[in-house]
Amino acid sequence: MIDRILSDERYLEKINRLNEIEKDRIYCKHDLYHFQEVYQILSILSSRRGLDDSKKLSKTMAYFHDIGRADSYDGNHRKSSSDFARILLGEYGISREEIDLICYAIDNHSGRIDVEDAYYYIDNNMVEDGLRDTWAKILRISDQLSRNCYICKANAICKWLEGEKTNENWKQRIC
Repeated sequence: MIDRILSDERYLEKINRLNEIEKDRIYCKHDLYHFQEVYQILSILSSRRGLDDSKKLSKTMAYFHDIGRADSYDGNHRKSSSDFARILLGEYGISREEIDLICYAIDNHSGRIDVEDAYYYIDNNMVEDGLRDTWAKILRISDQLSRNCYICKANAICKWLEGEKTNENWKQRIC
């Protein structure tokens, strides 16, 4: 089902718009490669925690978490992303419960943490008090760890704090 949604003309239009907006961006991009990396990490983290429907929910969250940047690049992309997800997922018959969980995670995924704290969270298979907060936290961690700061040409001028930047490929740590 999610693959049909990702082939929807409206979704693809947003991807194309994002690619156009970021064509000259020197920092990390919000493209299909980024979404795929987030999905891979999120899928591993959710599966390790025994979360139900981890593959389906991981893929949906990963491919929608930054899509709102196409409409609200410098604004609140989380809200634009979750609003678009709520509409599109509803049209494809995704349950209200799943949509609410997906949109909550998207709405609350932003913000960076110290990368070593992220790995501590992963290594100790930690969870939050509630299911929604756990999904939001592992989406945030997946989003952050998907970045290759250690080989980025813009690393020296990036606005991220040194402790927030990745210093290795995530696959070396969590696979």
